[in-house]
This record gives sequence, structure tokens and C-alpha cells, in this order.
Amino acid sequence: MKRLFLYIGLVGLLWGGMAPLAWSQALTSLRGTVSDQSGAVIPGAKVTLTNVDTGISRVTNSGSDGVYELLQVLPARYRLSVEAPGFRKYVRENIELLVNTPSTVNVVLEVGHATEVVSVSGEAPLLNTADATLGNTFDEKQVLQLPIESRNVVDLLSLQPGVVFTSNRPDIDVDYDTRSGAVNGARSDQSNVTLVLRN
Repeated sequence: MKRLFLYIGLVGLLWGGMAPLAWSQALTSLRGTVSDQSGAVIPGAKVTLTNVDTGISRVTNSGSDGVYELLQVLPARYRLSVEAPGFRKYVRENIELLVNTPSTVNVVLEVGHATEVVSVSGEAPLLNTADATLGNTFDEKQVLQLPIESRNVVDLLSLQPGVVFTSNRPDIDVDYDTRSGAVNGARSDQSNVTLVLRN
């Protein structure tokens, strides 16, 4: 009986210790519609998203409505390729997926042989049309060159559009409101900062 309680306690301890790790992952998503030049949707198109740093790929197919969706994707730089019978292969390089910022890439396939490739570059930056989250990336060089006295990562928030630095205001109680900033008029305790380090 003692052994059973010890076993249950050990499993509970391991589960309790690992659960926060499972929920604290910083992820994002990519979705879009695959259509032809006339605007007709293309069901069953093979959509491949490849992490350019690791070479790891995720594959899905567009649904009957032409929509594809890749959920729980790690933030990174990606290459998107889309293939369908009777159409040229579509390839888009350097898609930057940001933490908790769902992105949309709609794909228009051109009629042709599958061996022909349409490579897309220089398109407008991805827009988040799924929800109201904001995201921005800073590389190591930008962070090191910023004149931030305290080297506090949260101070980088003031570089984001719509963010106001509030800790220098006398009407705000810094003992109660410790985040030092407000995003788009929301209370400062309603924001979240996710720091993702890449090699």
C-alpha cells in the first residue's frame, strides 16, 4: 500500500513539475487560402513549411475550401512551398513567424507543369488578421546597441507601435503597477512579454 502511494505521489510530482513546461511554450501559427488565378479555390494542395535554420518541415493539405492551417509552429524564419497537380510549384522564402502572432499567407497558383517553380520574394510583410496580438522581433545587435540603462527586456516594449512607457508618470503607483507600460490603451497588467532566444 505504501508503495502505491509512493508511486502515485511520484507521478503527481513529475506531472506537476512538467505541466508548466508544456504550457509555457511560445508558439505561433500560419494559415491561408490556396487558389488559382481566377480566384477558384484549390482543394488538396500540398503545403510544406520548412524552418530554414533547422531544415525541419511541416506538411498539410488545403481543405475542400482551399484553406490550409499550420498550428503550434515555433517562431522562426520559414520557406513555404505549395504544390498541386496541373499547377506550377509556389515557393516563398523568408517568412518570419513571430511569437503568438498568427500570420496569413494566401497563395495563388499558376497553371503549368509541376516541374516549373514560381518563386515569390519582396512581398509585403505578413499581417495578423486572426486576432489583435502585436509582435516584433529584435536581433542581438539591435538589443545591444539600444541605450537601455537597466538592460531590462521589458523596456524594449516602448519600441513597439502603440506602447507607452508609464513608469515615469507620477499618477501611476509603481508599487501596484510594475509593468511600466501600456499597450494600445489597455491596462499594463493586461500585456504579456515572451522572450524567445535563437542561436
